[in-house]
Amino acid sequence: MKRVIFYLSLLALLLLPAWNVSAAKPKNPEKISGTLVCKAVPHSGINLLIHSTKGIRCQFRPKDGEAIEYYKGETGIKFGLDMSLNERETITYSVLAEQFIPGTHQLSGKYSGAGGQATFGLSAGKSNPIEKNDGSIALQPTAEKSSGVGVAAGFTYIYLEPDTP
Repeated sequence: MKRVIFYLSLLALLLLPAWNVSAAKPKNPEKISGTLVCKAVPHSGINLLIHSTKGIRCQFRPKDGEAIEYYKGETGIKFGLDMSLNERETITYSVLAEQFIPGTHQLSGKYSGAGGQATFGLSAGKSNPIEKNDGSIALQPTAEKSSGVGVAAGFTYIYLEPDTP
């Protein structure tokens, strides 16, 4: 038991600097361009303790009322701790971008940052904004809902590509 606590403490110390770095304000994104709502695809997850992944389907609603854009992809933890068995999960993000052109599927790409979540029945989590690799867009989690049991923390990622409704 002491070894487990030691390794979890060591992992937390390694992740703390990354958490603080990712809490810094994104370089370019300033304006709220809309809302992205992503739901985990049931039975699509792989959980390998230090790496996890699950399929997602998302809807982006632009702030100016343009047509909804649809995305599919995956989310997970690249490196960290994931001991979760979540049955359902929905995450809502505010999309922050300096320049955004609705209808172009501009959200496509890979995003990364630090985050964590604890679930026992219902969820509670803390996630910092995650940035697109080119720094042009940031996703700020505004609401996380999940049901199940578990704990997860580490370097999180989201990969999005266009989807059909």
